[in-house]
Amino acid sequence: MLSTILSLRPKATDWLFSVKTFAASILALFIALAFDLDRPVWAMATVYIVAHPLSGVLASKAVYRVLGTILGGVAAVIFVPNLVSAPVLLSLVLAIWVGGCLFLSRLDRTPRSYLFMLAGYTAAIVGFPCVGDPTAVFTTAIARCQEISLGIICATLVSHIVFPRHIGPVIAARIDGWMGDIAKLADQSFDPDTDADSLHNERARIAADLGELHGLALHLGYEKSGFAGRTRQLHALQSVVAALLPVLYGIHDRLIAIKGELGILPDDVTAILEKVAAHIKAPSHDQGRLGALHHDIDVFAARVAQERDWAGLLQINLANRLHRFLDFHDDCRTLWDGIRAGEVPADVLDRWQEGARASALHRDYGAAFRSGLTALIATVIVCGFWIASGWPSGSTAAMMAAVGASIMSFLDNPVPALKGFIRYTALSVAVVLIYSLAILPGIDGFALLVMAFAPYFILLGVLMATPQTYGFGLAMLVNVVMILNVDTAYSSNVSALLGGGIASLAGFGVAAIVTAFVRVVPVDSFIRGLVQANWRDIAGIARGTLNIARMVMIRRLLDRQGLILPRLAMATRHRETLIRVMPEVSIAASLYDLRRIRLFVDHDISARIDVLLRNIARHFEARLDDFDRAPDPKILAEVDNILGLVTVMRDDEQRQKLLIPLVALRRTLSKTDAPKLDRAAGNATRPMPLSPEIGEIA
Repeated sequence: MLSTILSLRPKATDWLFSVKTFAASILALFIALAFDLDRPVWAMATVYIVAHPLSGVLASKAVYRVLGTILGGVAAVIFVPNLVSAPVLLSLVLAIWVGGCLFLSRLDRTPRSYLFMLAGYTAAIVGFPCVGDPTAVFTTAIARCQEISLGIICATLVSHIVFPRHIGPVIAARIDGWMGDIAKLADQSFDPDTDADSLHNERARIAADLGELHGLALHLGYEKSGFAGRTRQLHALQSVVAALLPVLYGIHDRLIAIKGELGILPDDVTAILEKVAAHIKAPSHDQGRLGALHHDIDVFAARVAQERDWAGLLQINLANRLHRFLDFHDDCRTLWDGIRAGEVPADVLDRWQEGARASALHRDYGAAFRSGLTALIATVIVCGFWIASGWPSGSTAAMMAAVGASIMSFLDNPVPALKGFIRYTALSVAVVLIYSLAILPGIDGFALLVMAFAPYFILLGVLMATPQTYGFGLAMLVNVVMILNVDTAYSSNVSALLGGGIASLAGFGVAAIVTAFVRVVPVDSFIRGLVQANWRDIAGIARGTLNIARMVMIRRLLDRQGLILPRLAMATRHRETLIRVMPEVSIAASLYDLRRIRLFVDHDISARIDVLLRNIARHFEARLDDFDRAPDPKILAEVDNILGLVTVMRDDEQRQKLLIPLVALRRTLSKTDAPKLDRAAGNATRPMPLSPEIGEIA
């Protein structure tokens, strides 16, 4: 950490953030002291806990922190007086409350998750110190709500009044970057010789950005930037970008297959690709040019519409993908232009907002349960020792066990962060002793107190502006504030300071140990779980038991890809697993389309599609136990049989609708060979027996 700190080169905005945060904390402390509140340091510490360089993020954290504090205080007021005569039961109830709230927090991937986490450990912070005097619990809860609200109000006012930094421009810059990234990705995707690794990395990076921007957009309702109130529209824009990724994957894959079949790309395909690439790079939004491109693709599609060989079917599928890409890209531009102008066309917004639902984000119930269980066990262990030993500082240790198990729960492996927090807490005790014994005794008046605090707090506050040093800066500031416990009159009780510091270290230590045994999951297992979650969803789509909108399904699968990406550096052997995720998005989309189309086609084809869907569902269910299982040859044979029947259908409209998902599915299932369509088409004029269903796939 020392080398990281020494290598930092803070910007002017970092220093401004630190000075503003220090000013807000001093304002909160001054008001708390002036009104003789019970624990003025809670107000000061709260400013640093909610501090953020972006005013909208700070405001949303502030709102949820107030609500969470009130909810936790109410829980403590209910639990403590009624259960104080049964300390074991009270400890268990508070531990269950902390664990249950943390479980809900980990399931919610929005800023609202902060509310649940705060409600959990606030009950512990208010409740455990009042076990010896349950009549004080209501006063303590009121005091905590007052002081935390004071700190939040001061932090919010200073952040929004003094050189505010809004989140809107940050989002705008990110989206402008997206538009350039999409154009670059399209350029690469239109070349069948583009390096597959380069394309994979670009798609995965954009997918990861989708999840990050989803969270940022949720903060827009808490500030006055030009994008305030545009959260719904921005989430719709994210849905369009998410839809573009598998479409571009499909275009690149079809181009590779066409070149593999014909040796070169047809001239008319190359000409269309060049026009599409020029269109998406153009700065202006020209509907006339877009219509001409669609016309060119229609002309090309009409030329190959009656083709029966594999190369022809691939070109039919390519034409559909190009139409879809142009439509999606046009919606993307329309939404972004409308958001900036303050008026988004309702029809475009309605088309995409369904994919922006919270259900489109992955929820890891296993990780949430383990997080809640960790908090419960850590709190119970400390409480058990406290009850058995009568430890005077046991309430502090119990509080810190609940807090320690909660605040780092968003990490895959919180143990290193908790160990760091323990080290920083020990270092904070040393800083507190210096202030308490060498500096504060000579302080006479609030002005001198501010001058004594300023160098340390402003310097450490700069570290909070950088993600690499945020944890160190926050721990060194909040711990010093809380342990020092500044009040209206100076008091130096070294034994009490040391006792509180040791109890805090013990609480965090127990949280770290329990986390290591219960919460931590190897990154390999985490990635495996995400991939298997995709397989369960694909099986559910094939069986018809997963009833979600098509765009919600695509967003969810891509969201998991975004979660896998940053973890690959720690599990490089899963690189191929991640590369398989994008084809699986194509499989899921094809299955969704087949389930819908089968309702309107010939009974024989519909029956074959039903068999195919059931066999694919069984295949992905079997992969949950056999991770590297290859598709059964019968599945591929059934796709070929259906393709053979579809290619000779007389109803052109139904034929086209069926060919699009079938060709995509066939190409995704096997890239090494082509279906034997001539034989299949010849047999398609007379009934072919249904392929046997795969019972227990061997």
